[in-house]
Amino acid sequence: MRIDEFFATYAAALVAGDLDGIAAAYAYPCLILADDFSLAVQEAAEVKRAFDGAAERHRAQGLVGARPLVGAVDKVTERLVDVDVRWEYLDDGGVVRERDHYRYTLHLGEGGEAAIRVVVAIPG
Repeated sequence: MRIDEFFATYAAALVAGDLDGIAAAYAYPCLILADDFSLAVQEAAEVKRAFDGAAERHRAQGLVGARPLVGAVDKVTERLVDVDVRWEYLDDGGVVRERDHYRYTLHLGEGGEAAIRVVVAIPG
């Protein structure tokens, strides 16, 4: 699977509130990092709990779409790839209302399937 296809699939799961689809995008254990916290995630149930209700909260704010803008892709090893992704969150008119920025380390399986191993939140 191509990196942009992976993030498009992940975005669709996020927007739909598809907890199984969101959890399937991760490799376990995985790590979530930000300036003020770090979280080791051991299993899919933890990801599902973290994202439970998120799509509904976004819709309540008028956000109905998520667009991943894949930037730099850096091959770290044969099976690890770092990917810079800027997210745009859209209203029902397609207007960007919010943005986020993350750096992901993806693990590539033997068949080329990708899964998120590390997420780093990038401020600003």
